[in-house]
Amino acid sequence: MYFYAPKTEYAMKVFYPMILSLLTLATACSPKKTTLTFLETTDTHGAYQECANDAALIRQMKTKLGDHLILLDNGDNLQGTPYQYGSNRDASNPNLVSAFLNYFPYDVVGVGNHDIEAGREVFDRVFSEMRMPVVCANVIDEATGDPFWQPYTVLERDGFKIAVLGLLTPYVVTWVPDRLRPGLRFEQAEAAAAHWVKVIQEKEHPDLMVGLFHSGWEPQEQNLPEDAPLGRENATKWIVQNVPGFDLVFYGHDHRARAEKVLNCNGDTVCVLNSGTRGANLAQAEVTLQRKGRPEITIGLVPTAEQEPDPGFEAVLQPYLDRAEAYQNQEVAVLPVKISPEAVFQGSCLWVDEIHRCQLDIVAGLGMPADLSLAAPLNRRFELEPGMLTVADFFKWYPFENSLAVMEMTGRDVQAHLEYSYEIRNTIYNFDGAAGIDYVIHASKPYGERVVIKGMSDGRPFSPDSTYRVVLNSYRSMGGGNHFVNGCGWTQDEIASHRIWNSEEDLRSLFIEWAREKGTLDDTPLGNWSIKQ
Repeated sequence: MYFYAPKTEYAMKVFYPMILSLLTLATACSPKKTTLTFLETTDTHGAYQECANDAALIRQMKTKLGDHLILLDNGDNLQGTPYQYGSNRDASNPNLVSAFLNYFPYDVVGVGNHDIEAGREVFDRVFSEMRMPVVCANVIDEATGDPFWQPYTVLERDGFKIAVLGLLTPYVVTWVPDRLRPGLRFEQAEAAAAHWVKVIQEKEHPDLMVGLFHSGWEPQEQNLPEDAPLGRENATKWIVQNVPGFDLVFYGHDHRARAEKVLNCNGDTVCVLNSGTRGANLAQAEVTLQRKGRPEITIGLVPTAEQEPDPGFEAVLQPYLDRAEAYQNQEVAVLPVKISPEAVFQGSCLWVDEIHRCQLDIVAGLGMPADLSLAAPLNRRFELEPGMLTVADFFKWYPFENSLAVMEMTGRDVQAHLEYSYEIRNTIYNFDGAAGIDYVIHASKPYGERVVIKGMSDGRPFSPDSTYRVVLNSYRSMGGGNHFVNGCGWTQDEIASHRIWNSEEDLRSLFIEWAREKGTLDDTPLGNWSIKQ
């Protein structure tokens, strides 16, 4: 509200005291404290059938608390289920993700790496459908030099200001091909956090500073140099401890539920929460804000499995399931025997070998024949029983929308890659096996001496100095898993220089079509490698 008054004696004696009284009254009416409840979801990966329980609890709390409930989502929603995949490719209807977030509606949304993986055509459309701010400070529009999305937003409740700053792991550039993210630059999360916290404090003077980070808790590389261009893939712990200003941080990406309080470098307590993945929990913080002193915050995880699904949300979801039903139930090919990803820990197994066969056949058919194939089992949550496989089964077998790539590697690079792969085998999606060569992994030997390559599977000799064409998925070809950085010793520029081809179509779609043409899948592994103690 703006007032204009002439500088007269009357104004000085009557008008200005009246304004002062009104301002004093307004201040007196503003509460000295208020209590807000925050809920976070993250990493749903399109599994919104599993989130119907969350929806019921959120709806109950929204009805009870009104705008004193603040809903936050931390991204990685645009990938993971057949009906989400179908929704991404259906521009005639609102996307399933925006339908879920708009249902309540949420208050603020962050961005995940698998949202970027859907490609700009998809994520631009989906984020534009959302009726709430999308925040991400360290993804830069190369045309303007400014953040592509809002770096932060400020919510106001009962006269209190809540700033929410968004960040995304910049390691997107090592997983997602340039063609899916044109015009975007991904910068260090650590540096962006330090910059934008200062901006927010100086410009907004918030009563509560909240982080919404799609970046895991702790880096895999503990001794990462400070000048590493991308910083840490999982930077949340470092930011919480070393960038003062945050009161409450919600994060995602590593799928590990957490609720704890951490001291930062100033000795202040920061509350940290991660709801996990696929709606198993809601991350909840109850925050009491007051005019003087730090916020009082109580945190916890709220399991939702026992909650009855929300009928209203199920009604929203059902048309998406109906549209996806025909697609995901399409028959593809006969699987003669039961297969499991766990078999990879014993050696050559069908779960991975059919991916090898597919990759080698596809690139040969496209005039880009490869000598070798690298592939890993991409989850350990499912097994496949013998019988007719449907499209839905292939989403279990190959859950990601990676494309296909061909790289040039020396024999020495291949061996280094496999050495590193075995070293980090506990992360099953990073445990690459190879086809096209015969080899043995000697588990009891030290790192660097475990992998013994006996020769090419077609009888040719294998040489450390020879250059081979290797087919693999785009995630790995971009540097995902750090096999090339930590195993082969390559820089990101060197990784790019070794890539000679990428497919336009996603690998799972290629896999489905390959299997459909085959009709009946193989019942015997390649048998080209084994593990010995």
